[in-house]
Amino acid sequence: MIWFLFPGQGSQKPGMAQDYYEASPAAHAVLDQAQEVLGAGFLDRMFTGTAEELRDTQTAQVALVAAGVAIARHLSATDLRPDGAVGHSVGENAALVGAGARGFGDALRLTRERARLMAEKSAEGTMAAVIGLDASVIAGALPEDAEIANFNGPGQTIISGGTEAIEEAQTALLEAGARRVLPLNVSGPFHSSLMKPAALELRDYLDRVTLCEPAIRFVSSVTGAHESDPGTIKELLWKQLYSPVRWTEVMETLGPVRAIEVGPGKVLQGLAKRADDAPEVSVAGTLEEAQALALI
Repeated sequence: MIWFLFPGQGSQKPGMAQDYYEASPAAHAVLDQAQEVLGAGFLDRMFTGTAEELRDTQTAQVALVAAGVAIARHLSATDLRPDGAVGHSVGENAALVGAGARGFGDALRLTRERARLMAEKSAEGTMAAVIGLDASVIAGALPEDAEIANFNGPGQTIISGGTEAIEEAQTALLEAGARRVLPLNVSGPFHSSLMKPAALELRDYLDRVTLCEPAIRFVSSVTGAHESDPGTIKELLWKQLYSPVRWTEVMETLGPVRAIEVGPGKVLQGLAKRADDAPEVSVAGTLEEAQALALI
C-alpha cells in the first residue's frame, strides 16, 4: 500500500515543479491546464517568483495544488499509483483530485476562492510555532483569543489567534517549558475561530460544487479519520478554515505504511520522522527525487 501526502502552505518555493513541466508530458499538461484556469502569467509567477512573492496566500495556495497534482500525474504515469491520499490543510484540495473525488480545474477554482476569502475576510491576527512542549500543556497555557491551529506531531504545535494574544502566549508558553516559540510569516490567524466569516462564505461556494465519492482511501486532516461521504467531505472543507489540522491523528490513522510527499519540500517527511509508527515518507519535490523512487 502506498499513500500520496500533499503538503500545505509554507512548503512553496521558487521554481517548484518547473523541472517536471520541462521533462514530463503528464505534468506539463496539468500545469498548462492550471494556466488556462488561473490566467496568463500564472506559471511565470510559480516558476520565477521570489520566495517573498510566493508567500502571498492567493499565489501560494493555487501553486501548491497545481504542483501537487502535476507531480501526482507524473508519478501515476510511471506506474506509481496511490492506494490513498491525504493533504495538509490546502493540500486536501490536491489530495481530493488524486483520490478521484473532483476534477483538477474545479479544485483550482475552489482553491482560488478559498485563498481569496482567507486573504480578504480574515480578522487581524497571526500564528506561531511552539517547539518542545506537549500539546495538552500548550492548550492549558493559552490566553483567550489564542488557539491550537495545527497538531503537527510530537514537539511541534502551531498556535493561531489575535496578534496581542499570540504575543501574550509566547511569554506564557516559554514559562511553561517550551524550547522556542517562533512567529510565522503569515497574513492571518488561519485555522482559528477568527476565520469563521471566511469559512461561512466558502460554505456558500461549496454548496454549488459537485464532489464524488473518492475512488481510493481518503483521510481528512480535520477529523484525522477516513472519510468517503461527499457531503461530509464538503462540510469539512469549509470547516477546515477555522478547525485545527490534526496531522498527528492523520499519521496514527495511516500507520507505518509507505508514503510519498507529493509536492515541494520535505515538511511532511520531517514530521513523520519525529513520530512513532508513522508512515515511511519518501519525497518527490523534484524530478530527480521522483526518478530515485523507481529504484526503491
